[in-house]
Amino acid sequence: MLNSKISKAVRLAIAFGAVSATAFNATAEEQKEIEKIEITGTSIKGTDLAGALPVDVISAEDIKNTGVTSVGDLVAQIPSMQGFTTPTSTVGGGGTGEATASLRGIGDAYTLVLLNGRRIAPMNSGNTVDLNSIPLASIERVEVLTDGASALYGSDAIAGVINFILKSEVDQSTLSVRTDRPQDGGDSYNLSFTTGFGDFDRDGYSIVASLSYDKTEMLRSKDRDFAKTGFLEFEHDGEQYWELNGSSNAIPAIANVFIGTRDEEGRPTAGSYTRVFSPYYLDNNTCAPNTAVSPFGNAGGVDCVFDYTSTLEIYPENERAALILQADYTVTDDIQGFATFSYTDFSMTGRIAPNPTGVLPIGTDSVLFDKYIEKHLTDEEKANATEFGASWRALPGGNRTTENKNTGINLITGFEGTLFDQVDFNTAFVYSTNEREEHIKNGHFNRSKFAPTIASGAIDVFLTPDQFMQDQASVDALESVQWRGLWRTIKTEVLSFDFRASQPLFELPAGEVYIGYGIDARENSYELTRTEAHVNRVATPQPTSFDYDLSRTSYGAFTEFQVPILDDLSANLAIRYDNIGKVKNSVADNNNYTSANDTTYKFSVRYNATDNLVIRGSIGTGFKVASLRDYAQPLSANGVTGSNYTCPDLGDPSREGFCPPGTTQYQAFFKGNPNLAPEQSEQKSLGFVYSPTTDTTIQFDYWSVEIEDQVQAPDFDYMFQNVGLFNDAFVVHTSRADDNQKLLSVERSSLNLGKNETAGIDWKFEFNNELSFGQLKTTLQGTYITKSTYTAPGVVPYDWRSSLGQYGTDNEVVFRNIATFQNVLTHGDFSHTLRLSYKSGYRDDRVEVFAGTIANPTMEEVFDEDGVGSNQFVSEHVQLQIPSYVKTDYKVDYYGLEDTVITLGVNNLFDVEPPFSLGDPEGHLVGYEGRYYDQLLRTFYLSVDYSF
Repeated sequence: MLNSKISKAVRLAIAFGAVSATAFNATAEEQKEIEKIEITGTSIKGTDLAGALPVDVISAEDIKNTGVTSVGDLVAQIPSMQGFTTPTSTVGGGGTGEATASLRGIGDAYTLVLLNGRRIAPMNSGNTVDLNSIPLASIERVEVLTDGASALYGSDAIAGVINFILKSEVDQSTLSVRTDRPQDGGDSYNLSFTTGFGDFDRDGYSIVASLSYDKTEMLRSKDRDFAKTGFLEFEHDGEQYWELNGSSNAIPAIANVFIGTRDEEGRPTAGSYTRVFSPYYLDNNTCAPNTAVSPFGNAGGVDCVFDYTSTLEIYPENERAALILQADYTVTDDIQGFATFSYTDFSMTGRIAPNPTGVLPIGTDSVLFDKYIEKHLTDEEKANATEFGASWRALPGGNRTTENKNTGINLITGFEGTLFDQVDFNTAFVYSTNEREEHIKNGHFNRSKFAPTIASGAIDVFLTPDQFMQDQASVDALESVQWRGLWRTIKTEVLSFDFRASQPLFELPAGEVYIGYGIDARENSYELTRTEAHVNRVATPQPTSFDYDLSRTSYGAFTEFQVPILDDLSANLAIRYDNIGKVKNSVADNNNYTSANDTTYKFSVRYNATDNLVIRGSIGTGFKVASLRDYAQPLSANGVTGSNYTCPDLGDPSREGFCPPGTTQYQAFFKGNPNLAPEQSEQKSLGFVYSPTTDTTIQFDYWSVEIEDQVQAPDFDYMFQNVGLFNDAFVVHTSRADDNQKLLSVERSSLNLGKNETAGIDWKFEFNNELSFGQLKTTLQGTYITKSTYTAPGVVPYDWRSSLGQYGTDNEVVFRNIATFQNVLTHGDFSHTLRLSYKSGYRDDRVEVFAGTIANPTMEEVFDEDGVGSNQFVSEHVQLQIPSYVKTDYKVDYYGLEDTVITLGVNNLFDVEPPFSLGDPEGHLVGYEGRYYDQLLRTFYLSVDYSF
């Protein structure tokens, strides 16, 4: 049993970044009683403090107290995490349901995710790991290093490291069952079974097996008042305003009639024009249900826009089955072997808004033209109408539904122990793969049959939804052209080997000098394979232009020194060399790819000012190469611009002639840039840990991260506002809706012209109070961001921007304050946990809105250059102040039954809705921020853990 002084040091070590440590002045005999361990952030095993870096350790008990059910939700609870991706991104079709980790709000590409201290396959061509591949039930603890660690782990650990440690030994089998019930939609179910075989100390081996199954049901926008519509009405500064987040791909359809002729290249000739109008509006003098008159109007008529937000599912359905096997076995008295195998089958079904057809070619010889269009044209227009198309929202065909099936396999096997009585080593081989199959389940159509079937009149796109559903012939015809099947497969793979060791070098008056050293080699690959239907563009999903098969090999070597300068002062220096090989592309592209190499360092100090106070600091560098796709992706379709734009002034009528009419989204494309240079970074930290009593710990750490040559793609808004800088990026491409038409489109590539500077303070208070009737543990933890600035991509000289406390030009918000307050009261057979999560307010996006209400808009008369007057909507720009947000969670655990723990909890106890906002980062979620706040609202849950 360690004495109180050593226990205090152990607790300091935990707060300081170690899992186990001796007192600063413990005797040699006492030190022998404590096992040497290795903690995230250092390669040197020891019984002393691991180093001068802040590591937050989240135990299995801490995880349970958060009340979360997935690793992604757990990461979102950590105050230092900002800027991560959530499954909400699937709503707009921009994600595949992934959940990621991101420290400091810099982005998930800068946070390294490890499993048992090793890398696993990313979800894409970079290094970002999908946390859905790690089941929560199998985790023993999580170690979060909130400081740069490139000098130990490689180029992508600039913001920090999160290391998920799996359970390695259990003495009982445990069956856990849980169900979560929000008030409307989004129910979830969790089942896990964990068992073990063998006792390592007794039998020389131990095996832990964990099997888990999780399922979450979808949540529809119509089930939440704050999300049910994109037609927004609100009050600001005592005035009434409205905004329409709608689409000109509407139901009933919007007609596009081309009057005139085109030249040989498809460009409209002089005097030609396009009329865009709603036949339904002209027939009824009003827009159809769930549509409204566009405040921006359009060419030659009234444009009714569709409320697609009302059709969304704001949280996707998902299902996961996972198997984890962890084995440890004795090889010799000094060496043990270990192996980890994990298999995860995760599927996410995203249902986004029904198919927007774009301007689908129908033809002036169609019965639909005769029935709906001719009567709204002048005799001259009838005589000169040469093309007719319609922009339709295929609502009767259901939501565009894509199931992403992700299969992850991780195998880690190796040895660790002691060589020559003093060399502690650890070596491992890792094979990790992640394969995602993208299955089209509904809402997409056979391209060769879709438009002709509409042109024949069998599918009447000018009916209202109710009329359409009552017309069985149209319903059957639409179903007959649905396309379903496997669309493409994406596979990533990591193959790696590493060896690391540490040992004492020599003795100084203040103690022994230790050295750590290691090497690693890694090959990453990214492969995208299209199905035959995809290659031939049989269906309407966004096409990928090429298959990819990209790879590169990386090598690294590091050394680390831990030097006791004085009895109370020690220093640590780590130096690493990395060589990142050339990108290998199976598709000959005539690009000259180059390798990259750099040497990075990390210097840190720790000063034991008193028995109760530790002062620590560090400075280090890092570098990071761009993803495989950033370097080598061929020109490929990349969706559409997030916002609507009018034709840019390119000074080139030959391209401007292909602008789509009016205000609309533009086709977007992306291509790799083989000339990208590595990003460079510098990280600093300074802080202290103070423990005045055995029941109190206080810690503060100031940190800063600076990144140069940051790789970014230009923002669409900035490109359209600065056409002179990006003139060459506006290129004419074939329309995705009509192979016979061409449209001005936007091409983007990643650039090397960004800078990012971020700084802040991490703080934590822990108090333990022994009460007459129980024990109360209080934890108050948070992050205060003092600086978060970045440069607009592609702009020289630098144009500095910030998202700190405001909606930035990068469509992100960096919260100045994030904090959690948790009380755990244990008494008798009960344990109560009350947890408050706080986010500070911010300044919303500056948005153009319209005065009055949708039904009664405020109008004004304006005059053109010829003095002709017309009525227009009165618009203003407003910028809301979003209030701070507090979510309260409560749970109670009951231990009164033998071998059984029963937990009853409620998340979002006070049913707090996300605050109203006008920012629109995802393109679909409007009126609130689904990325930052709880959409499920008050959720009750019940769990039972039974051990035997």
